[in-house]
Amino acid sequence: MTVHFSRGIPPLEAIPSAAIAEHTSAVLAAEPDRVFQYAPIGHHTGDQELREQLGKFHSVDPDRVFVTNGSLQALDLLASHLLRGAARPQVLVEAPTYDRAVQIFERHGARVSGVPLRHDGIDVDILKERLRTEVPAFVYVIPDFQNPSGVTTSEDKRRELVRLSAEYGFTILEDIPYRELRFGGTAPTPFGELAESADGARVLTIGSLSKVLSPGLRVGYVIGPPGTPRALAALAESTYLSPAPLLQAVAARTLANGVVQENVERVRELLRPRHDAAVEAVRQTLGEVQLCVPEGGYYISVHLPVRTDEESFLAAARDGGLALTRGSAFYPADCAPPAGTVFLRLPFQALDPEEFAEGVRRLAAASERAA
Repeated sequence: MTVHFSRGIPPLEAIPSAAIAEHTSAVLAAEPDRVFQYAPIGHHTGDQELREQLGKFHSVDPDRVFVTNGSLQALDLLASHLLRGAARPQVLVEAPTYDRAVQIFERHGARVSGVPLRHDGIDVDILKERLRTEVPAFVYVIPDFQNPSGVTTSEDKRRELVRLSAEYGFTILEDIPYRELRFGGTAPTPFGELAESADGARVLTIGSLSKVLSPGLRVGYVIGPPGTPRALAALAESTYLSPAPLLQAVAARTLANGVVQENVERVRELLRPRHDAAVEAVRQTLGEVQLCVPEGGYYISVHLPVRTDEESFLAAARDGGLALTRGSAFYPADCAPPAGTVFLRLPFQALDPEEFAEGVRRLAAASERAA
């Protein structure tokens, strides 16, 4: 049996499928004509009820919400919005970071450069040095239980990053798919809230219902300053004409009826013991490694000391029945894991404790075989 340390997808038991099906039936009974027609065109920013519900969920004006077909589409539209017209603009990201985000930014012509990620967020001292020579179009961060590392950006670093945004005039693009899945500790202040009291700071927030409701509904969204939703709507309309009305109407109804809110609590209870067992398994089997212990989300990560190259290690892991994501893929082209280590993202959300522990034992064995 292969142990899969590869994809961070919700376990089936984290998706309230029966409730979603029930509310889908209710939507179809109430307004089948509307949900099987095109959505309106002309700066359509998403299902009105869904934007109202997302506004309540995040305590923001719904006019600041733009709904997309998943968060990757939000990233793509924002990259087009923020980067167009510039010649080879620079984008700064955490290193490591979400690999698909880097691909999107590069596809839109950006020079993507990494700033090292520490245990409490992006290295602000290095960021300041970089800002003195070139101001990026934006800085992309995943501040809560980061994918792939599990790191949460501290309150102090959030405040400093917002201050730097105001001073230098760059945009902070925060991606928050895991924010609601906190198992312990105190949540730092969201970037968007901090920016409200920092004159000149610019923050755009990308959210998703994939981890708290259903990835199959493909509901992502952007929260931005006034005017941003309409600008994104114009780009979206020329790309895919309109979103899927049925899916957005179902998402709106689940939010309005408390399904999302109840599911968040249920998923926290489901994943908390898996998180605790995963951390314990790594500590017991791998010993003193650079381990990130998150307070939520889907991932723990390690920088595993090895005496070989990444390719040889991954080959030994495959031979040992492990499916891993290449750790170097999470680093922009100008960065790499520390010398003498491989970076490993270890999703725990879909594995029972014994299966995760077996996977870690196989990691240790692969490290020995690859030496």
